[in-house]
Amino acid sequence: MMSADIPPKDRPEWIEMARGQHPMKKYVLQLQIDRISKKMEANEMTIEEGVDYLYEYFSKYPKGFRSDLEEVFKSW
Repeated sequence: MMSADIPPKDRPEWIEMARGQHPMKKYVLQLQIDRISKKMEANEMTIEEGVDYLYEYFSKYPKGFRSDLEEVFKSW
């Protein structure tokens, strides 16, 4: 499911986010990203799974996380 509220899943920033390369302003978001990046480092999750998880998470709350998304993606 593609949503215009959030950037397309094929943008490289999703992978960078999943790897924890973009600090998030919202604490709850940072916790999710920390969890995903740790799982990926431990080979408990693939990059694709990490991106899928983040994408689904953002899809549920696009308005609440818009400022963080704009910080990372600038525009889409």
